Amino acid sequence: MNHCLAKIIRLTLATSMVAFTGGVLAQQAAGSVSDSQGGASGDAKDTTGKSRKAADNKSASTLATVTVSGYRASLDKAIDIKRNANAVVDAISAEDIGKFPDTNAAESLAHLPGITVDRQFGEGEKVSINGTDPALNRALLNGQTIASGDWGGNPTDTSGRTFNYTLLSPEVIGAMEVYKSPEARIDEGSIGGTVIIHTRKPLDLPANTLRGSLGYNYNDRSKDGNPRGSVLWSWKNKDGDFGFLTSITHDKADLSRAGIEFFGYTTGAGIPSTASVSGSGNVATDKVPVGINSAYFQQTRERNGIQSALQWRPDDKNEFNLTGLYIKGKYNNYSESRYVCPGCGDLGKITSLTQNNGYITQGTVSSATGQPYAELDANYRKSTVTTKSINLRHDYNGDKWVLTSQVGYTSATGGKDPEYLMKYLLQSGGYDFSYDGRNTAVNYQNGSAGNWGLAASPAGSAPGASIDGKYQAGGIYYSVTKDREKYAQFDASRDLDWGPINQVQMGVKYINHDNGQNSRGNRINTTDAISLSQFNPGGTPSGLFDGLNASGDLTNWPTANLGSVQGYLKSQPQGPYNIDYPSTFGVKEITKDLYAQFNFESNGLRGNFGVRYVDTMDKSRYYQSNDGSPYQLVEGKTHYYKPLPSFNIAYDVDESKVLRFGVSKVIARPRYADLAGSVSLSGTGGNFTGSAGNPNLKPYQSTNFDLAGEWYFAPSSLLSTEVFYRKIGTYIVNTTTDRVMLDTTTGQTNTYSITSPVNASNAKVRGISLMYQQDLGYGFGVQTNYTYSHASTSPGLNMPFLSKNTFNLIPYFEKGPWLFRVNYSWRTPYFTQVGRLNSDVFSDQYKQLDVTASYQVNDWMGLTFSATNLLDSTYYWYNQVKYAPIGMYKNGRTYAVGVNFKL
Repeated sequence: MNHCLAKIIRLTLATSMVAFTGGVLAQQAAGSVSDSQGGASGDAKDTTGKSRKAADNKSASTLATVTVSGYRASLDKAIDIKRNANAVVDAISAEDIGKFPDTNAAESLAHLPGITVDRQFGEGEKVSINGTDPALNRALLNGQTIASGDWGGNPTDTSGRTFNYTLLSPEVIGAMEVYKSPEARIDEGSIGGTVIIHTRKPLDLPANTLRGSLGYNYNDRSKDGNPRGSVLWSWKNKDGDFGFLTSITHDKADLSRAGIEFFGYTTGAGIPSTASVSGSGNVATDKVPVGINSAYFQQTRERNGIQSALQWRPDDKNEFNLTGLYIKGKYNNYSESRYVCPGCGDLGKITSLTQNNGYITQGTVSSATGQPYAELDANYRKSTVTTKSINLRHDYNGDKWVLTSQVGYTSATGGKDPEYLMKYLLQSGGYDFSYDGRNTAVNYQNGSAGNWGLAASPAGSAPGASIDGKYQAGGIYYSVTKDREKYAQFDASRDLDWGPINQVQMGVKYINHDNGQNSRGNRINTTDAISLSQFNPGGTPSGLFDGLNASGDLTNWPTANLGSVQGYLKSQPQGPYNIDYPSTFGVKEITKDLYAQFNFESNGLRGNFGVRYVDTMDKSRYYQSNDGSPYQLVEGKTHYYKPLPSFNIAYDVDESKVLRFGVSKVIARPRYADLAGSVSLSGTGGNFTGSAGNPNLKPYQSTNFDLAGEWYFAPSSLLSTEVFYRKIGTYIVNTTTDRVMLDTTTGQTNTYSITSPVNASNAKVRGISLMYQQDLGYGFGVQTNYTYSHASTSPGLNMPFLSKNTFNLIPYFEKGPWLFRVNYSWRTPYFTQVGRLNSDVFSDQYKQLDVTASYQVNDWMGLTFSATNLLDSTYYWYNQVKYAPIGMYKNGRTYAVGVNFKL
């Protein structure tokens, strides 16, 4: 870039930064430290750097201990990792020991080309790579699986194989690599890409290294703030052959989310012909919202973690590493909802309506012919999510062979333990509703607290015996998940002199994985007449629903006191805690892997080729009911073998340019819940639906092609492009059939529309990513990337989480003690899931603006500031067309201040 253009860009960046924040402090990472991540995959030492020429060979071999300090230096480290890789790789590096660029690992990954995150609950939880579902990508901790649990209230949290990034504190991370083209030595299971998270080793850090941070965060919607902190200490002996490292983190945040929700759509076939109609169309086929809900969600997320490492080098040939990770997160939450149900048995009570584009967008529901159905729910979930991981590794560096042995164990628990559900029904009066895209209104004839309640159960009724909804006060339900894995592996590598082939890597691995869920519940019926007025009602906070274009009684309504709800449910006569058979299952997966990989170099060409042979057996246990008969325990089994070849080649055109190509066969295994044949049921007002698994599912299979070009045109600068193509076979899609089922929670048998997964389709994902990064001089720099993705699928199939366009812009300024960074991200609409009543749920375009800043006071202390989601962007979900809403949510802005120190 010429001097004039660089000057213009610097001036533009300076002006935009001042406009964004006015004078907020900025950050520079402190001091000079050593960073060690070990091998690139953790399962076999990454010695592929030997395929570089001599100068680059030295650079690649010292990547693990390169000095990193400051944001710009972390970008340089990431560039080095990318440049020295033989595959298509992107990377994120820590700015300093215990100091990562963001407070969430997923948010940092979102800065990379082709990577998007879902922020439904205010922070990145799941990662999508090159337009693929997060369930089709993997995260590995030092090359190994991390068990992951979820808190049980996120509708997109199925029992999948994704990692919940909110659990992992970024302070324990040294670097993250994203392998978009696989190598045979890396564990299989990803179609989009594999994220490898590297932690630190004590022998690569100075003796008695001590780093820490203290901070405070505040969310403007919850109106609450909380402290957070971390400390890392590393020690080694004088000989530098034995060391210990430990890192302790604490993080707490309050989330207050407002939402307007639609529970899918049904047809207006039951609307009486006497109803007054405005607009044109066919009322019988027009779509009517089943439910319209005003949701108030509160959650406290508290995460405590400890990560430790022991490292011992008894001699020049042997090294032992013992690493452990323990995370405990509390995700307790209280959700209150008040909703009307025009499509839940109230179609016959509609007296007037308005039609628009095939939807009934306005209606009046009268109580003249019977009380309409409307409900207010109070739902409290106690949820503790834990993750444990331990790994023992031995490396032997012989004269000819490098041998690595590893054994390890990881486990996680999560779910609802328990969930307290209390419900109140509208006692008298009707309501009217209207919606038009993002504008929604509901008005009750009488929405006061005293008009919400339940009648007493009939005299002599046994606890939990009544199946009449008007008596059921709620219930207490448990749904606990588990995820466990044991593994052992052996890897070997040796330098060769076979012409261009200079190294062989080979290994075997055994994995025993268990995943499952145990659910049980107790329905509680009222023994006396109650109303919301008896539960110390409050009200929704002022301004909570601002920005959601909601009006009428959607924004201001009475709420139940949490303590009163719990106390009432516990005081009532308890029915039996029955097993929730449809939601109880277990899956055992045994995997045996064998691989061989050859690395080569010749005349500027370098790369690798190999094959990973995978033997997988899945055994599932679940309960099944046929035609309403009692549930019986059933077992299913699948067994398959897959050879997975891969080839990667890089060509060093000159000192500054690299061309890459990769082709591979890959698989991604089905979600665990999909492998169990159990059926989950739901039904209100005659809309009986359910979801089921399929123990005969085969894995997704894909042939991947990657082509990339990189130009390192100046120090700390990069211009690159990547073209990717995924040809996916045996794609899993959902089909719907009618089945007669017994609902064990009500004792009723009904015909349900059951949605279940099958291997029935093919898909193609193609796209291109562009990345530009440059140090512009005078402290200014910029990172930006753009990705275009397109999917070709069978009719009726949508690719989850694929946005056609994604864009990131990160201008920064770092000079002296100051660092200032702006992150702007934008993505176009994408499909999320099949929702209620088989609704195809899409998320509208989303943009986010974050600012990070700090000032380095002296050699041992720095001040930090960050602001997240400054635009307070709205998550807008819709059913195929944007004027048919499914949900609108706001999570608020989060501000954080802190101090970091080193001694």
